[in-house]
Amino acid sequence: MVDVVKEQNGDHLTVRINGSIEESVDFEKLIGEPPKKLTINTKGVSRINSVGVKAWIKYFQNAASKGTELTFVECSTAIVEQINLISNFTCGGRVESIFVPFTSEDDNSELVGLFKVDDLIKMNFEIPPLKNPKTGGKAVFDDIPEEYFGFLMKDS
Repeated sequence: MVDVVKEQNGDHLTVRINGSIEESVDFEKLIGEPPKKLTINTKGVSRINSVGVKAWIKYFQNAASKGTELTFVECSTAIVEQINLISNFTCGGRVESIFVPFTSEDDNSELVGLFKVDDLIKMNFEIPPLKNPKTGGKAVFDDIPEEYFGFLMKDS
C-alpha cells in the first residue's frame, strides 16, 4: 500500500511517497499530471517489487518525456538499491540525497544516515561513523561502497 503526500508551490510539485510500491500502485492517480518541476521524496518507501518498478519507470519516463525536471531526495535504502540495479530508474532525474545504512557496534542495531550526494562525492565515499542516538556508541557504514554508491561512482 502506497501513500502520497503532495505539496504544490507554483509550477513545482513535491511528493512524499510512503509505503511499499507494489502491484496496486497507480502513480497517475496518486501524483497526477506531471508539472514542470517534480521533487520526489522516497524516505518512507520501505520496499518496491518488480511490478512497482515497472509502474515507477512508466510514470517517471512519461514525466521526463514531457519535459518535467525530476529531482529525487531522501532516497530510502530500498530506492537506492533499485537505482543501482536498473540503469534508468531515475529516468534522467537528479539524485540529491540518499539514506545510507549503518550498524551500531555496541548493540548491532540498524540505523540510517542522510547524506547529500555532493558531500558523498567530496568525501570520496569514505563514510564517517554515526553516533547511535540510543546508546551513544559508534555506528559504521554497513555495505560495500562500490555496490551501494555504484550509481554515483559511475557519474563522478
